[in-house]
Amino acid sequence: MGKQVVFIILWWFITTANAQQSPLSFKQVDSTTYALYLKQDWKPIIAMGKQSRAEGIDFYYLKVRMGIAYFKENKMLSAIQLLEEAYAVNSYDVVVQEYLYYAYKYSGLVLESRLFYDKMMKTLKDKINLDLPFVTDLSFNILITNNLDYDEQLLTDINSENNDIRFIPKNYQLFSLGMSHLLSKRVNLHHQLSVMPTTSVQQENEGGNLVNETYKGNESRYYADVTVSLGNRWYLDTYFNVIYGNYDNLNVENTAMLFGSGPRRITSSSSTIKYTDVVFGGSLTKASYFIRNSINVSVSNLNDYNQFQVGYSMSLYPLGSTLLIPFGSIQYQNQDPDSNVVFTGGLSVTIDKVSITGFGTIGEMSNFIANNGAIIYNQSATVLNEFGASFQYFGKNAIVKIGYSFMEMEDNYYNQNFDLTTKTFGFNQQNITAGITWKF
Repeated sequence: MGKQVVFIILWWFITTANAQQSPLSFKQVDSTTYALYLKQDWKPIIAMGKQSRAEGIDFYYLKVRMGIAYFKENKMLSAIQLLEEAYAVNSYDVVVQEYLYYAYKYSGLVLESRLFYDKMMKTLKDKINLDLPFVTDLSFNILITNNLDYDEQLLTDINSENNDIRFIPKNYQLFSLGMSHLLSKRVNLHHQLSVMPTTSVQQENEGGNLVNETYKGNESRYYADVTVSLGNRWYLDTYFNVIYGNYDNLNVENTAMLFGSGPRRITSSSSTIKYTDVVFGGSLTKASYFIRNSINVSVSNLNDYNQFQVGYSMSLYPLGSTLLIPFGSIQYQNQDPDSNVVFTGGLSVTIDKVSITGFGTIGEMSNFIANNGAIIYNQSATVLNEFGASFQYFGKNAIVKIGYSFMEMEDNYYNQNFDLTTKTFGFNQQNITAGITWKF
């Protein structure tokens, strides 16, 4: 009797497993997903839809129901994939049009949503009534840096020899005001004006005594980036950054230099040294459903060096949403006669209205261009690596951001004639960022 019971139980498990593995039918998928749709039970629609499509059963209303289900589950990139497939079958369905429009918008593909708006039915356009303000957002950002080894560097330097000179940054602050404008439904302009006051020290070893002289500097930057939607989620960016700066000349009638990875060899009787630097560049981006690829290139003249940079960046969307985004980039930089490679990697996690991002960058960043020219590492010291994190809160009409990063820095000594030597010294720098962006 016991063997019979065991046999019946095994037979029941085998029969159940076979029933679960039996192929789906069109009628079963259609009726079940429709019933789930009416109940607004989104996760089972997605699960059955995946199984159905894997078994070769796919049809228009399944695409629509899965697209809406993904939308309701806040998986906008997966929603876009299914809704675009449905739109390709029937471009007159206003339900598909409306969900696809908002999926573009909420996934960050704002230009794509505006282009798609022109393709929608007039009744839906009247319902949405897209407003295109001249200013789409306004932002204010601040960056505060601090040399963590500053006090110690002023007092001691065991590697310094007679007549050695080095330039020690104390701190600087970067204040930025930016705006974005919609030049057309296909073209967006973002530009930003920044000012950066600095405080540094020129230190000279005079017969074993360290003599410190403080000097001030000020730098202004104007940055502009034009983004053009080429269609089908292709985007072209062109940008430039113009830098104007000045700093106190502590060496009147001598060769004065500072504010770069190499010397600004200027002989001047003026109490102030002025300089102008420029950066030009562009990038081409393809936003696919689960990956975003970008190729960038830039040319610049920073600190009297001609520099060329080219790189590749990638962001992954493994969940079909912006909830979890691993990202990375590789940048090749040539600055005659040297060249180097810089690697960046990180992870962004978004839960409800909060986003946390951690990142790390390894490689020598000297006159280095990042974030499509919005960030320029043109300080006198070379950044060897940077690690940091940021926190963002997404409000109804504003985004608030704070961040922190830690840098390992290296700079060169100079001789009494202000010639660059091969001897180096290191220090650590911390950066604190904060900002707010208002959306209109």
